[in-house]
This record gives sequence, structure tokens and C-alpha cells, in this order.
Amino acid sequence: MSNTATLEPSILSIDGTQITYHDSQDSRGHDDVLVLLHGTGGSTTSHFGFLFPILSSKQRVVSIDMAYPAHRGNLELEDLVAQVAGAIAGILPGRKVVLLGYSLGAVVTASLAARHPELVKRLVLVAGWMKTDLQQQLRNDVWLDLRRSGSQAIRAYSTFCAFGGPFLAEKTMGEIQAGMDLMSFDGFGDSQMDLNRRIDIVADAHRIKAPTLVIGCTHDQMVPVRHQKALFGAIEDSRFAEIPTGHAVVFERPSELCHHIQRFMDAPEEHPAGTVIATPRP
Repeated sequence: MSNTATLEPSILSIDGTQITYHDSQDSRGHDDVLVLLHGTGGSTTSHFGFLFPILSSKQRVVSIDMAYPAHRGNLELEDLVAQVAGAIAGILPGRKVVLLGYSLGAVVTASLAARHPELVKRLVLVAGWMKTDLQQQLRNDVWLDLRRSGSQAIRAYSTFCAFGGPFLAEKTMGEIQAGMDLMSFDGFGDSQMDLNRRIDIVADAHRIKAPTLVIGCTHDQMVPVRHQKALFGAIEDSRFAEIPTGHAVVFERPSELCHHIQRFMDAPEEHPAGTVIATPRP
């Protein structure tokens, strides 16, 4: 069972928007606080159900759930950056944090690190990207057509895109059906998918000064690994690790992902800028 299931979520109001967050509170003797931000259509519970209990056993972890802005207009990246910046300042006033973003969360946190360096001590970008390309737009087009039509095939298509080929090849339909049945779709998720089509943080990425760990996923079909390599090249003080999974690395290999994150928490200077970190072996 996830630790998130035993924590009472807290609510914070940011410019009229109610933000839910989870806070493990116990520092475990670690000087740094790790802040997590989920990806498209996700939440702390759905994306970090494995990571939260593992990481919070080593340090204080705060996980923020993005929300539809109170103004209810078109969702823009600036809305989410402002939410997360406000949440960090409200929950952890006066502190710099280690900020981790996954998928769309990586886009938001990268932009935040560039625009609010006073909030970010170090940065971890998992399966992120700088600028949406045609391959991503075409996948988004198919998803949107399935969503508009109400087709249940959107569940199979989302699963096909999210998980790596080698992972799915070892599974049966019975093993993944429960996860497909649990998928939910709503207006906020639709707005995030629309935002995904319009991402361009190239200028922001080049302004990031915080030491950064970029984590790519070898078999990612949603955000191919070339995007993470581009982030690695754009951010001056960055190092790169690659995990042999699809986009859903938080489900496929959470332990390996936690290994890289925790090493960066405990020994941030272990790998100098420009390092390609070797894959850990059993």
C-alpha cells in the first residue's frame, strides 16, 4: 500500500485555486526537502504511489497535485508554474527545494527553475521535453480523436503509448486490464493534453542554473529519449541517466528510478556536469 493512502491530503489556496498536496513532514535527518510534481492527467496517488513511500523513508517529501486554474480559461504553462511556485513558497517558506518533475511536470518544473531560481536548489527532470515535435502532435491527434468519439479504445491506446515494448511483451492482457479499467478522463486532463501540443521552453531550459539530473527512458513513445538528451545538452550544469523503460517509468522501474533520485539527493556532486551516468547493475 502506498504511504499516500495513509496521509491526510492538505489544501492550499493559490490565487483562488485549491491545491492538494501530500507532505511526509519527517526530515529523516536529511537537510533537503524533495518536492514532486506529477505528469499529464496524474496526481500524487496515481503517479507517485510507488515513489512517495520509498523516497519519504529517506527525507521529507512534498508532492503537489496540479489543479485547473480558478479563471477557467485556456490552460497555459504559466498557470501551472505559478501554482507550483506559490505552493512551494506557501508550504516551505524561505526554503530552496530539490524539485522533481515527471512528464508534463518536468516541463513545469524546468520552466519554474528558470523563472524562480530562488526556489530551486537542485532539479530532477524525468521523461521531460523542451519543445513538442510532430511525432508527439500526431500521437496527441489520435488520442484526441478517441477522446472526442468516446471510444473505449483510448484505454488500450494510452497503455500502448505509455509502456515500453519490452515491458508489454512480458505481460498478458489480464495483467494490464485492471490498470486500463482504472483510467479516468476529465476536462482538466483534456486541457493538459492541449497544453502538451504547445510546449516550447527552449529559452527557459538554457537559463537553468540549478544542478540538474535529467532522466530519460529508452523505450519512451510519448516523449522519445531524444527529448531528454536535448534537455541534457541545453542545461549547463546537468548530468544524464537512462532507464530502459517506456514513458511509464514510475510503474515499470520505480526502484531504479528511486536509485538515481536518491543518489542525487545524497551525493549531488558525485557526477560532474556533462556526465552520462552508468546504468546500475544487480
